[in-house]
Amino acid sequence: MLQLRNAFAAAALAVSVTALPATDAFAGQTMVTSDSAERFNFVMISSGDRNTSMNGSSADYERARSLRAGNGGLIYFRQDGAAYVIRDAAILARADAIMEPQRVLGAKQGALGARQGALGARQGDLGRAQSKLGAQMSDSTPRMMAALGRQQAALGRMQSDLGAQQAALGRQQADLGREQARLGQIANGQLRALVTEAMQKGLAQKVD
Repeated sequence: MLQLRNAFAAAALAVSVTALPATDAFAGQTMVTSDSAERFNFVMISSGDRNTSMNGSSADYERARSLRAGNGGLIYFRQDGAAYVIRDAAILARADAIMEPQRVLGAKQGALGARQGALGARQGDLGRAQSKLGAQMSDSTPRMMAALGRQQAALGRMQSDLGAQQAALGRQQADLGREQARLGQIANGQLRALVTEAMQKGLAQKVD
């Protein structure tokens, strides 16, 4: 069981890099980078809400949403104490391409998390079956005890096998999490440079 708990902990650490917020506004479409003081604070919403990427707070997201023009896309960001919006289609397309590798990896993490969830459900079913057998063993004849013991041993082997699978998936999640962090650093630098370019071209509108 300790091995299983460690596997879940590793998986949770990996998933936290690209966790989807539990709000309807983000569900099914939003990739969020891990928050850090060293990172560039931004919210990027593509046209038609196809993709939303951000590094910041829920307040940043709500502020970006309030500045949209219909279903048009934008990049909202804060720099040197001021907030800006970029709506230029060419800049938005380049920003979307910058974030694409993280979205692809996030989808892989999500699929892996679903597999972990399915394994966890099976482990729960086995645990309940083991508990039921344990209750039966407490009030049974010696012959029944032997049969129930064999069933318990079989369930134990199945639990052990599932635990090994969970541990393997946890290691994969940890690997993906490290890769997601690496990609996040690259994307952060590229997006910051793109925003700087947009400001130099007069494509960033100061909003507060």
